[in-house]
Amino acid sequence: MSNYIFLHGLQLKTKIGVPDFERESFQILYIDIDIELAKNSLFIDDDIGQTIDYAEIEKLVKGIGNNHNYKLLESLGEEIIATIQENFSIKNIELKIAKNKIIPSTDFVGIILKR
Repeated sequence: MSNYIFLHGLQLKTKIGVPDFERESFQILYIDIDIELAKNSLFIDDDIGQTIDYAEIEKLVKGIGNNHNYKLLESLGEEIIATIQENFSIKNIELKIAKNKIIPSTDFVGIILKR
């Protein structure tokens, strides 16, 4: 038995990118997070303490996004994952971060990290 929570389509307004021009103005990153919980039993008590509050994950991601100096999505992603692992009891995590219209011939570019 496995239990997951997810946040898909989380929008993070931040400055990030390798070229200087990308970091001159804010851009929206689109983030999907899938978390396998450490708890692998039934949820019969209707108790938020047995899972992870989605709002806490959103708050954590936005806090990191507002205070980072990264150029790479990979580095930002590693900090998000490490912070979630430090603060919550999880088995696995998959994080997808996408940027829109960075390369003219694409809708999105981005990364997927699985830990």
